[in-house]
Amino acid sequence: MTDTGIASPGRRGFIAAAMGTALAASLDAHCAPLLGRPGKKRMAAPNAWLEIDLDVFDANLRRVRALAGPAQLCAVMKADAYGTGLDLVIPRVIAADVPCVGIASTEEARMVRACGYKGRVLRVRAATLDEIEAALPYRIEELTGNLAMAQAMAALAGRHRRPLPVHLALNSAGMGRNGLELATERGRRDAVALAGTGGLRVVGLMTHFPGEDPAGVLAGVRTFQQQADWLFAHTALQRGEVQLHAANSFALQHVPESRLDMVRPGGALYGYGGTPKPPFAHVAAFKTKVAAVQAFPAGDTVSYDSTFTLRRDSLLANLPVGYSDGYRRAYSNKGSVLVRGRRAPVVGNVTMNTTMVDVTDIPGVQAGDEVVLFGRQGDGQITQAEIEAWTGVILADQYSIWGALNPKFPSKPS
Repeated sequence: MTDTGIASPGRRGFIAAAMGTALAASLDAHCAPLLGRPGKKRMAAPNAWLEIDLDVFDANLRRVRALAGPAQLCAVMKADAYGTGLDLVIPRVIAADVPCVGIASTEEARMVRACGYKGRVLRVRAATLDEIEAALPYRIEELTGNLAMAQAMAALAGRHRRPLPVHLALNSAGMGRNGLELATERGRRDAVALAGTGGLRVVGLMTHFPGEDPAGVLAGVRTFQQQADWLFAHTALQRGEVQLHAANSFALQHVPESRLDMVRPGGALYGYGGTPKPPFAHVAAFKTKVAAVQAFPAGDTVSYDSTFTLRRDSLLANLPVGYSDGYRRAYSNKGSVLVRGRRAPVVGNVTMNTTMVDVTDIPGVQAGDEVVLFGRQGDGQITQAEIEAWTGVILADQYSIWGALNPKFPSKPS
C-alpha cells in the first residue's frame, strides 16, 4: 500500500489514544510547568527572567469579578496565562473558585487539570481533530463555527461513546475568524444543521469583538442577541441550557450590555487591555542583571553596524539579554531600562544575546545590579505605552514571547 502521509481514521485514533495515555500518565506526577520550561524552583542564575506578582493577579481577579456582577467568569489563560506561567497562577484561580478557564492548547488543558482544577475548561479557538481527540481525557468544551468540522467532531464523539460539549461561534461582531455568518442563507442553514448534529451537545453560543470601540461592541452585542434568538426559535436548543457569552476585557469594562451569561476576560487579569481608569496593575516584570560595566571614549561606536557614536566618554553596562530572549532588536537606540531606579538608554543595536545601555549618569552601577526591562524599580517605570511605541507591537505579543523564552518566578516566596 502506498503511504500517503495521511493517517487513516483508525490510525489517527490509535495515535491520539496513545498521546492521551501519555499525557494522562503525567497527571499524577505534579503540576508541571507548561511545555517543560523551568519549574517553581529558581533556576541557577538565569540571564533574564519574569517576576510574577501573584498578589497583583489576585487583585485584578477580584476587580474583574466585581465588574462581571452576576455573569459567570471564564478566566482566559491561553498562551501560558499570557506569558505569566499557568503553573503559577492556576492555584490562585482554584483558591478563588473561578468556575471556568479559557485555554488554547491541549497542553494547557493538561496543565490546568494536573494542577487540580476541577471546573469547566473552554478552548477559545478552533482546534484540529487530533487536538480534540488528545484533549478528551481533560474534559474540555470545544469551540466550533464550521459545519464540516462539527460533523467530524460528532463522528469522533460517536467513536468514543461520549457526547462532546461545544460552544457554537457566531460571526455577529464581525471578527471573521471562527464564527458562522448568520447574515447569509448558508450560514443560517449550517447553524441549524450544526445545532442538531448528534454527538454534540451545544452548551454555549459565543461571539468575539475585533476592536475596542464601545459603539461597535454594542452593535455586535445587539446582533449577537438577535441571532441567538433566531437560533433558539429555529432549532431544538433551549435557552435555559445554553450560555451566551461575548465580553472580553474591553467589553467587560466599557459595555455592560455585553456581559450576558458569562464573561471571558484575559488581558485585564494580567494588567493590560481595555484601557481602564485606574488601570489594572501589571502582574509581570521583565528583568536581567548587569554583566559588566565598560568604559569607552567619545567617538567610539557601539554594537553591530555602528549605529550609535558616543558623544562623550561613557560608562556602558553590558546586559546579558537580547532578541533571543525576546528583548527585541526594535528597542535599539530608542528603548530604556531601569538601573538603581533610574533610566539608562539602550545604545547601539540590540544583539542576539547582549544589549548595551548608557549608565554614565547613574553613580555606582556595578556587575550584578538588577535591571528592569519592563516594570517598576524604585520611583521609575518602563510602561506598556513605551514598550508598544518602541516596537509598534502590542504588549500582549511581546509579553507572551518573554514568557515563552524565559523562566518565571513569583516575586514573593510562596
